[in-house]
Amino acid sequence: MTFLPVVERELRVAARRRGTYRSRFAAAVIAAVIAAWVLLSAGDNKEKGAEMLGWLSALLFLYTGIVGVQATSDCLSEEKREGTLGLLFLTDLKGYDVVIGKLAATSVNVFYGLLAVAPVLAIPLLLGGVTPAEVTRVVLVSVNLLLFFLGLGMAASAFCRQDHWAMALSIVVAAALLAAWPLATQMRRVPIADPRAALLSSPAYGCFLAFDTSGNRRLQTDFWINAAVTQLYFWSFLALACWRTPRSWQDAAAGKAGGPIWGWMRGGLAVSARTRERLLAVEPFLWRASRSRMSRVWVWLPVVAGGLFWFWMGRLVENNLEDWVAWDLLCLVGTAAILKCWLAVAASRTLSDDRRTGALELLLSTPLAEKRIVRGQLLALWRQFAAPVGALLLANLVSVIAVLRKITGEDRDALTWVHLFGGVFLVLDMLALSWVGMWLGLISRKANRAAMFAILRILALPWVVFIACLSLNVMSATGGSADWRGWLIFASALSLGFDLFFAVRAWMKLSRQFRTVVAEEPARRRSRKTPSSVPQPAEAQ
Repeated sequence: MTFLPVVERELRVAARRRGTYRSRFAAAVIAAVIAAWVLLSAGDNKEKGAEMLGWLSALLFLYTGIVGVQATSDCLSEEKREGTLGLLFLTDLKGYDVVIGKLAATSVNVFYGLLAVAPVLAIPLLLGGVTPAEVTRVVLVSVNLLLFFLGLGMAASAFCRQDHWAMALSIVVAAALLAAWPLATQMRRVPIADPRAALLSSPAYGCFLAFDTSGNRRLQTDFWINAAVTQLYFWSFLALACWRTPRSWQDAAAGKAGGPIWGWMRGGLAVSARTRERLLAVEPFLWRASRSRMSRVWVWLPVVAGGLFWFWMGRLVENNLEDWVAWDLLCLVGTAAILKCWLAVAASRTLSDDRRTGALELLLSTPLAEKRIVRGQLLALWRQFAAPVGALLLANLVSVIAVLRKITGEDRDALTWVHLFGGVFLVLDMLALSWVGMWLGLISRKANRAAMFAILRILALPWVVFIACLSLNVMSATGGSADWRGWLIFASALSLGFDLFFAVRAWMKLSRQFRTVVAEEPARRRSRKTPSSVPQPAEAQ
């Protein structure tokens, strides 16, 4: 019998996919573009080498965190939703066979992307200012972080049935292990015997230790201890997934029976008749997209957590005005970012799930028009996010009033405009994410992937362009002479342009291609089951 037969099969399948080679090529191109951009910057070769290694390392670390969790957080939960996980255990396969096989299938593209970027790290060595040991440590930390996130996503997928719950669990656990506990132990009022131990327990600490060139033996020892702890996390998550997977394929039946409390929380057909009648009178699809009772409650969690964190940090900084302003902006920006990402997931989920299950095709066979389906989804998003966004805007207004009363001079004007623009673009980004998330959810097979691409287009892409323009301005002969007003206006215009472009584009496609996209899905499913490239038997011919 072949050892790990699922791994062998999945690797053969991955070798035939076009995405296996495209992802590797795209990662290498992005790394080469960053290297060329740094080479054009000012400074001598030693500065260029250190700066290039810093940018490439940041790219690798972000890549491992974003792609690692996204790759594995739905691999096992998807099998449970489709009812195919139990079929695998009718054979002689064990839990580790399935888990390691799915890990190989989902992570091969991610590892190829990492390997494609690794040779570009040798360019800083040619420029100078970087040691071979430093580059080696960066590669080791990147591989360790990737394994950590892959194992975490695998464990979350083994425990959860829905992909968004698996993703949320992965993000929460990653945030706790990477930053929450180490940051908490650095506070003066948190009693701990050795705060260094908390830093060593964070996989993110290795990102800083990789750049140490002082030759301090203690820091070198900390690096290898941190690497060992990160490996321990990975193998622990993998063992947990192997233990849980054979015991979780019956979760579908258990989830349906979950008792009256769980049924009340999930909503569904248990929604009260009065609420159902009220929503159906407004728009039928509004009731379909708003059946979960707890969706309007969970979305308050980031707002409440941000408020508690702001209050706690306000007590810590006491009368230090500069620290208060910094934590105030951090809480507002962080909470707004979480709400935007949450809305992107919610906007793409309903249409993606209904298209995959064929529910949209049935709805379009009724007199219900596609415009009313889109309108019902928008109203459901408004019903879910309007109150938390309003509370955040109110907190933003209170911060503006506090800034006007406590701060004077040029800083007061800058902070006031930053708060005002932040509140305006909170609303504009939410509107743009609603349209883009719905369109990408309609055309994507996985809602999490659609939400990730919506976030990249609306939130990440404007910042990438802004940072590139800011760097070009610094490298120019003017030396970055523009003041904060010019850059604030430029950033606002850039964000507004991306919001309008992608939102209008998504609105036009939803208006014109909604029914066409839904009608094409059954044909695609049939083509996947009976590919035309398979030769027919002689009897059939």
